[in-house]
Amino acid sequence: MDSIITFPPPAPDLTLFRPSTEKWAASLAEERLRFQEDQDALRAREENLREYEMRLRLLQAEIEAGRAPGTNPATRSTPSIFQRPSSRAPFADESSLAAAWEKLHRAREILEAEQRNLRDDRISIRELELMVKQRAEEVVAREERLAEREALLSAATPVPVPLREEPAPSTVTRLTRAPFEMARSVFGGRKAG
Repeated sequence: MDSIITFPPPAPDLTLFRPSTEKWAASLAEERLRFQEDQDALRAREENLREYEMRLRLLQAEIEAGRAPGTNPATRSTPSIFQRPSSRAPFADESSLAAAWEKLHRAREILEAEQRNLRDDRISIRELELMVKQRAEEVVAREERLAEREALLSAATPVPVPLREEPAPSTVTRLTRAPFEMARSVFGGRKAG
């Protein structure tokens, strides 16, 4: 009787690789330093954004104060950052302002129409390019089929063997054969029998 011998599986390797405590401490210190630098950079950026927001709010308040009815920016006691002392309003009356807005709206409509036309042109050009590409592929395939057919025809057609040209007979040969050639032409090539 044959019995199957089974061996116990090898014991699992329970040792795990762990970095040394010095390396672990060094990597933690690097991470802390990097996080601290990132945090400092974010605080500086936040402070910069707060200052920028404050300047924008002051500028907006000056612009709104300059537009308020009855206020003259030239007579205010606080200095203005946004001040145009020598300029005047570009549109003196309401009709010219309305005409300018009308021109702007018309220009926008024309721009949108041109954008639609350009989009349609691009779509049609893409379609044409696809058609040309497809036609080129068809032509290449047709040329390949034609080349295959020509190769088959040339393989099936026997190649004509060129005839050997005989050298021109000499004068003596012509003279001695002349009576026989004449008899052959008169009697039509019949053999005497």
